[in-house]
Amino acid sequence: MITNSPIQIENEPQSNEIRKSVAQFIPKGHKTYTPTQLVIERASGVYLWNPEGRRFIDFASGVLVANLGHDHPYFEERLRHYAEGIPRTAYNTLTGVEIRAAQRLIENLSADKMQQVLWADSGSAGIIKAIWAAQHYQPDKHIILATQYGFHGKKGQAGDITGEKSSNPNVRWLSFPLVMDNRHYDNPEWSAEVLMPKIAAELDTLKREYPNQICMLVTEPYLGAKGSFHPPKWYLRQLNDWCNENDVVFILDEVQSCHGRTGNMYAFQTYGLDPDLVVLGKGLGNGEPVATIVGRAEILESLDYGEASDTYSGNPRACAAILAVLDTFEKFPIVENCRQMQEMIEAGLYQLIEDFEFATYARGEGLVWGLEVDSYSEKTADEIANECVLQCYLQGLHLMGPLAGNVLRVSPPLVISETEVKAGLELMYQAFEQIANTD
Repeated sequence: MITNSPIQIENEPQSNEIRKSVAQFIPKGHKTYTPTQLVIERASGVYLWNPEGRRFIDFASGVLVANLGHDHPYFEERLRHYAEGIPRTAYNTLTGVEIRAAQRLIENLSADKMQQVLWADSGSAGIIKAIWAAQHYQPDKHIILATQYGFHGKKGQAGDITGEKSSNPNVRWLSFPLVMDNRHYDNPEWSAEVLMPKIAAELDTLKREYPNQICMLVTEPYLGAKGSFHPPKWYLRQLNDWCNENDVVFILDEVQSCHGRTGNMYAFQTYGLDPDLVVLGKGLGNGEPVATIVGRAEILESLDYGEASDTYSGNPRACAAILAVLDTFEKFPIVENCRQMQEMIEAGLYQLIEDFEFATYARGEGLVWGLEVDSYSEKTADEIANECVLQCYLQGLHLMGPLAGNVLRVSPPLVISETEVKAGLELMYQAFEQIANTD
């Protein structure tokens, strides 16, 4: 239960004072709940240190932001290089760094429809601007299709298409297959032969109910906030094809999946898609607040002067960070490392499932995984999930608070080494043993 009382952890006097101060000066609505409230004094690579000097392995990457880890020496050097002498703001002015960032992104995306870049300062703002662009492009169409259980943000129209219900009268929903476990992909229940006709029927029904009224379809490659549900690849391709056939703008929310997280630089490559608009964020700037919409020029050009402008979009330092990120990905085999570490993470999570009664399902790809836990020893599944986060913390492993109540997200920086993955999984195992032995 979330209260106004700050969390206090034994033998952490300095951290506890900071927790008290945060509770006093910053409202709890600004933070998401976690049973640990880790206080970070410094960070390097995949490690975090609190004021007491305890070291933690970071299995969260912030929130899938620090794909390059913390204080990456090459990234930081390149960021200083690109940021030297540039203005702090460039509202209603032009800078070369903005143009270079846009050109490099388009080249890196390397797809025919990736033609122009529209800046934003957060993922949800990027989603909103993508929706605006699609609406301006097809002003006579008003229906927005969204896949159920997604998370696109809390603000405005991004919030309207989050979840499974909406106060926006123009939003309609499509089913998203909730594959419970990676080992279930071969289950006939999730086969294309069974589900594809069902999805096709939903789309056909919507098309009949709203002839020439469907403007766009917005989806995520996988459901992160819902609990890390990753669909069969045919599913997203089916939606993409339907949009292409029916002149519906296909918007892919890659805010948390871009820049290597799924084992390719972009998730649309992982799933074999050709979206009209892609929204990028989080790992895009490796911690600098930036997001962007990249896609078809005719759609993005439908917005007139000022209709998508805001104070910080296209900020020079954010653009410098994008260039530094791309330089780092080009110099080091980061995406390849992600694919290699995926196998270790997957094996480690399934070992937990085999050895602990309360660990039930594992879902993921690349270095974004969810481990679902169940009730155990008179504690609810949500209570067990919080206990797992706390016990991992006490062992020296940092996890975010549970997703959807009872799912532990495992999403370390993509630069993590085999030795560090092994150490993190061992700490998880020790934490689970503590729970099993105590309860």
